[in-house]
Amino acid sequence: MKLIIAHVPNDAFEPVRAELIDLGVLRMTVAEVHSTSARSAIALRYRGAPLATHLRAELRIECVATETQSLAVIDVLRANAGCAGQIAVLGLEELHQESSAEVAFSDDRRLDAAVH
Repeated sequence: MKLIIAHVPNDAFEPVRAELIDLGVLRMTVAEVHSTSARSAIALRYRGAPLATHLRAELRIECVATETQSLAVIDVLRANAGCAGQIAVLGLEELHQESSAEVAFSDDRRLDAAVH
């Protein structure tokens, strides 16, 4: 099992989510984060005056994939993250779940009721 952590631009989330679901990765953790790099600052405007910032808003996506899924997941993230994305892959020794027969979120009937 692999833990895959990626920082991607906000607009890449929907394509990544859809493609990961197609690969069988039904659960992921998503958090809004800010990153910085040695690249030039992003220029913003505050009350008409230019304001430089070294922070860039991104999404941090974390998911667990099998050994066979992990290469495909990395390809999806690379294709959608562009040059701004970062991807880290960590090996997992164990994965603990409450129940091995736990139903995935996409199969939860409460979600169907909320959508319709």
